[in-house]
Amino acid sequence: MARVARPYHHGDLRNALLAEAAKLVETDGVAALTLRELSRRLGVSHAAPTNHFPDKDALLAGLAAQGFEELAHDLASVAQVRSAELWLRDLGRAYVRFALRRPGHYRVMFGRGFSKESRTRLADVGERAFSILQQAVQATMPPTRARVAQRVREACFLACSVVHGAAMLLLDGPLAPHLSISMDDEDAVTDLIDQATASVSTAIREGR
Repeated sequence: MARVARPYHHGDLRNALLAEAAKLVETDGVAALTLRELSRRLGVSHAAPTNHFPDKDALLAGLAAQGFEELAHDLASVAQVRSAELWLRDLGRAYVRFALRRPGHYRVMFGRGFSKESRTRLADVGERAFSILQQAVQATMPPTRARVAQRVREACFLACSVVHGAAMLLLDGPLAPHLSISMDDEDAVTDLIDQATASVSTAIREGR
């Protein structure tokens, strides 16, 4: 008798694919990520993932978009009730903590290899997170400089470079032995982030 193909049954395959993809990237890197491997891990047919992601580019774009949305949510949750410097500091903390909490997402968010269509979509979804950081940077700047577009771009580039660099070094760099800290020591990691963002605030405030 001919075998009758049975449809896959999964409560929320799209989100399951994204969650499993993030785990796989975290442990084995982006190169190891394939739709076939995710199908095997989730126990569904090889064709099932294509109902949600037609190819690897679409899957990676979905993972990155999910990460940018969560990052924007985290940054938007940071209170603005104190000084601009403390707001920038707390945003730096939220940014790096997101990277440490979602390393699979984070590596994909800032990786390369997306199609032009995916890059356009990610630029749109990433704008919300960037705009929050930009607001804090402008609030930190002297009023005269905050009205000059080039100065704002330079200050934002500095702030983004520092928090992104800190996140990547904490994720992938051999910092702990040289700094005599454990990456599991949240207070020590927070102190490092605070020192980095304090230097950024000073540079932005003084126009350096």
